[in-house]
Amino acid sequence: MINNKILYLFLLLFTASTTWSETFEIGGLYTYHYHDGRYADWGDYARVSALMAIEDINKNNFLGDSDQLNMSPENLIDYHCWPSNAAVMAETLIKKNILILTGTDCSSPAVEIAKVASEYKIPVISNGANASSLSSKENYPWFIRVVTPSEEYDRYLIELAAHFKVKEIAYFYTTDAWGLGAKKVVHESVKKKNIIIKKEFGFERDTNQTMINKYMQEVKEANIKHIVVTGPTPDTARVFRAIGEYGLNKKGNTIYATEMISADEALDVVKGSKGYFAPMTLLLKTKQLDKFKQSLEKKLGKDVDVNSKAFFYGALSYDHIMTIGHAIKIMKDNDIEVSRKNLMPYLRNVDFQGVTGRVYFSKITNDRINMPLQIVNSHGLDKLTGTVKFESIATATSDGGLIIDNSKILLPGYNSLVK
Repeated sequence: MINNKILYLFLLLFTASTTWSETFEIGGLYTYHYHDGRYADWGDYARVSALMAIEDINKNNFLGDSDQLNMSPENLIDYHCWPSNAAVMAETLIKKNILILTGTDCSSPAVEIAKVASEYKIPVISNGANASSLSSKENYPWFIRVVTPSEEYDRYLIELAAHFKVKEIAYFYTTDAWGLGAKKVVHESVKKKNIIIKKEFGFERDTNQTMINKYMQEVKEANIKHIVVTGPTPDTARVFRAIGEYGLNKKGNTIYATEMISADEALDVVKGSKGYFAPMTLLLKTKQLDKFKQSLEKKLGKDVDVNSKAFFYGALSYDHIMTIGHAIKIMKDNDIEVSRKNLMPYLRNVDFQGVTGRVYFSKITNDRINMPLQIVNSHGLDKLTGTVKFESIATATSDGGLIIDNSKILLPGYNSLVK
């Protein structure tokens, strides 16, 4: 009888001192292959970096009480940065026992995914979708992103064109959510800078090369020397291929695009784009960023170019998972039940120093605040690495201007820097 009492007391004490641990399942929609089957290094880096963040959160017991995040292989989908079926794929994950959808790195599919999320009342956090329409909390109340909207980027291309005293341009844009948002910004910006859009071409995503070539032939016949492109990477690559095909990557011309091409892009695309300018997140050199780079290289088993598109997306992806971790931690510290419904407002209220800098969000939009920006310049193929080399040539100022380092600029048609 005494032994039973002792056993009972022991079990009671053990139960009181033991905290029930939870595993929060998350779903992922990432792009590690394009719609046409080509490998997307930037999307793969984003996937790997997201898993790294989950691993770090769990290893460091960041959530306390032995709680963990998990993204199982069956809850991870390669959605190809493509709007068709994006909503269906999202719904497939939502119907599982997941807390939040992550990734959604492309704007057009992100719009469809955000709509489905609103129906099911589940948060979606994006590491890269920057269409201006996604800023609306009213239209997309269950969506948030660790990037700023595209209009914060696109106008700087026109700012740079004005720096080079460009008077007229040919403008190529895709007619998806992102491309149309960019079109509005470009039109407003050229008006302010007194630049004329002499030829304009709007086209659907994945328009074939023959049609793009036809448009570029018109540009050549009109003797337009300066070209602006706002569209996803595969479409931008086709425009660059056409630029090379029609000999428009030459001295006296300039090229601007909102997308950085990947390190392993086709040689004719690299040749056609050499000397072009693109906006990108400015990653400040910190111990956190350096540690992230070393960890990513270890995971990938190779060196990583910190000026590559893939690295930028990897860093943003790491921080979008850390945003989830910080939100859950705040909830647990305040004894708030961690649920789909409860998580959304806490995501909007995080504020921490990530590998991409300070991560905090607007109270009136779905956007990250004050994201540092730079302009990079393609220097073409790096013979040592066999990949595209980008050089940072300008940074954005708080008043909307650019600080430009002309000494680092390589313009189309030149084989050495133009001093």
